[in-house]
Amino acid sequence: MSNKLKQNLDLALSNATRLSNKVLIDGKLTPAKSSKKIKVINPSTGEEIGEAPQCGKADVDAAVISAEVAFQKWKKIPARERGKIMTSAARKLEERREEIETLLALDTGNALRTQAKPETAASIELTHMFAGLSGEIKGENYPPNIADTIHYTTKDPIGVVCAIIPWNAPLFLTAAKIAPAIVAGNTVVLKTAEQAPFCALLLCEILQQELPPGVLNVISGYGEECGEPLIQHDKVRKVTFTGSFSVGKIIAMKAAPKLCPVTLELGGKNPNIIMSDADLDIAIPGVIDGMRYTRQGQACTAGSRVYIHEKIFDKVLEGVVDKLNKLKMGNALDETSDIGAIISEEQLKRTLYYMDIAKKNSSTKILHGGNQSKGGEYKDGFFYEPTLLSGLPVSSPVCQEEVFGPVACAIPFKSFDEVIKSANDTPFGLSAVLWTKDLSRALQFVDEIEAGFVQVNQCVAPRANVSYGGIKMSGLGKEYAFDSMMNHFTQSKTVLINRGKSKLDV
Repeated sequence: MSNKLKQNLDLALSNATRLSNKVLIDGKLTPAKSSKKIKVINPSTGEEIGEAPQCGKADVDAAVISAEVAFQKWKKIPARERGKIMTSAARKLEERREEIETLLALDTGNALRTQAKPETAASIELTHMFAGLSGEIKGENYPPNIADTIHYTTKDPIGVVCAIIPWNAPLFLTAAKIAPAIVAGNTVVLKTAEQAPFCALLLCEILQQELPPGVLNVISGYGEECGEPLIQHDKVRKVTFTGSFSVGKIIAMKAAPKLCPVTLELGGKNPNIIMSDADLDIAIPGVIDGMRYTRQGQACTAGSRVYIHEKIFDKVLEGVVDKLNKLKMGNALDETSDIGAIISEEQLKRTLYYMDIAKKNSSTKILHGGNQSKGGEYKDGFFYEPTLLSGLPVSSPVCQEEVFGPVACAIPFKSFDEVIKSANDTPFGLSAVLWTKDLSRALQFVDEIEAGFVQVNQCVAPRANVSYGGIKMSGLGKEYAFDSMMNHFTQSKTVLINRGKSKLDV
């Protein structure tokens, strides 16, 4: 083990130990009321690094009551003042950036250099952005339709927000939900992902240094005993969730009886389309970036259906394989690693399940990867090679369902109409990418593709001030931009005031 790796590991483990079995309620980091615990595993080694509380209804009630009490005061603080407070909190994050990013890598198995550091930077940027937009929270004035009447709207905070995040990008998604909610005047109860709870808790603990007690609360636990009572709590007025479609559907149903509004960012099976005229110098690396191989394919935007025009099919695959051969997989905290580990044994088994389907099909060609990495530094961790397949029928579950692992399927096509039809033939509609030099074709793609996040000649991850969200079964609502703060975390009030006549005029 190198000295730098040991330093990174020691720093991350010290925070994991300190945060073990803790919740954040009413401004204090304290043990949970529940005595049940969830083991937290380092994906790179398979070793236990701490425990997260398996919270139940008692912890949910405590967190929500704390948030409700805080809301009565927080909502009265002027928006610009709330923005200043959040700006100060974001600066605290900058001061402790190294702690945050190393714990993120330990928690998730995502490589420190290629994933954890950029995610930490993006989370800080997002927090700063929403803080700076605080002064733009305002309603509208309307020309009066009734004589001597003033007509305007206000944008008011909703109340207690329930935020539920997944494990694949826990830091960025925490910031994406709590920053706009809090700046808009709401208070938050965050339920962390049980597989990666510590990095989100650390971020919130740091923010809490500047926020009044109760504005931000953090609990952890499983859906049935923690998530469900949180969603259904009568004081929770808004739910925002990122995760799978199956869970998102349940959340929407649980929130429906009290007409609680929900924002859902769900899964995808996203097309990455390369036309015959594409600039391969950017399209080939774009397949690597689009598939999110350096996050082990664990991204809802992963372009796992790689459509390549038949004229350039072999050439593109050769280029992609060449670049995959140059990527280094290893311990997430090793700064020489390009690729880290899959989050858990359960998620690794999911990848193995889909690969078993692929390998049983006689037409399948494994162009790269296709194996679990074992032995040596991979002995006890959850590692799987970045995998590229061809030859599978489009109807295969591997081509139709979200694997959420490092597995992409290359699919040849002959015409634009053919590939658009195939790309849209899915219940999902999250993201889509096209590579072409033809502007007319690019604009036609934008018109016809069924996706909420569309890119041409690039494949970047969602970021601050880029409105992001899916359609169809990929979700409800947009996030990461000013409109998300206004649409999801404020409620409109219409005001009509009859001016009457002044007594001075009588």
